[in-house]
Order: sequence, then C-alpha cells, then structure tokens
Amino acid sequence: MSDTEVPVGFAMSEQERGAVTAIALSGELDMATAPDLQARIDELAAAGRCRILLDLAELTFCDSAGINTFIRGDRRCTPLGGWLRLTAPRGHVARVLSVSGVDEVLTYDGGE
Repeated sequence: MSDTEVPVGFAMSEQERGAVTAIALSGELDMATAPDLQARIDELAAAGRCRILLDLAELTFCDSAGINTFIRGDRRCTPLGGWLRLTAPRGHVARVLSVSGVDEVLTYDGGE
C-alpha cells in the first residue's frame, strides 16, 4: 500500500428517531464486517428496538454476507412487530440489491 492509499473500512453511526433506530453505514459491508452489523441488529432487537432503518448512502460495497445480514435482520425484527428497511443505496450497492431482489422487499419508501 502506498502512502496515499487509505484502507477502506466499515463504520456505523446510530440515531434514534422515535420508535425507529436509524443506522448510517459507510465503507464496505462484507464477510469480515457483516458480523458487526448483525451483532448490533441483534442487540437492538433484544432491547426492543426492532424498527431499524439502514441508510446506505455512504456504503460503497456490499457482498452476499451483507445481503444475508439485511435479510436476517428483518427476520429477527419481524416476529417482534418490527422491521428492517434499507434507504438511499447508490452505485454498486444499489445494483447488488436490485440483482438479488432485496430492494423489492426491504426498501424504505417513507410510508412506514
């Protein structure tokens, strides 16, 4: 790695919006970082915070591990009367969600 290259990481920032927990994701969501997101979703659901909105505007990469985390997160929240929804995917992430069909199921349109 040269001095000008910056390693791409993964970060989450959280904000409570009434009954909804909004989590902004940035960087790369992959098999190395997806367990961190899954653990946080599980913690929130266990605490009764089972309406989760994931803001993907700054997420630059998502692989099948990330997709599986989104699906598992929704399956964790739904029996508790909640949901997990995705908003603002861009570029590669939007394409992956579209190809997988996840965008049709978990996209937040502002109506919930």
